[in-house]
Amino acid sequence: MKIKPEEVKYIAKLAKLNLSENEISQYTREFDDILEHFAVIASYDVEKVDVNVFDEKQTSSLREDDPTLFGDQEKLYQNTKTLKNGLIQVPKILE
Repeated sequence: MKIKPEEVKYIAKLAKLNLSENEISQYTREFDDILEHFAVIASYDVEKVDVNVFDEKQTSSLREDDPTLFGDQEKLYQNTKTLKNGLIQVPKILE
């Protein structure tokens, strides 16, 4: 499927973009390449593909969430301007 420069101009207009003629020709080629990839994907026969891609025996590879306290408090607060009772003090932004 070939895309026309007029279609790229229309898409640019919808996206409120001002494209030069060089950009329009570049995007026309890029859109053609993208549509070519979609055509290749659409040509695959997926009727006989097993839809169950996950193995039931498969377990999570994520680590356990084990909360711990950060040990070096000085390093933790080294970039703060002011501390009050162990908390970072920030300027009031709401009245």
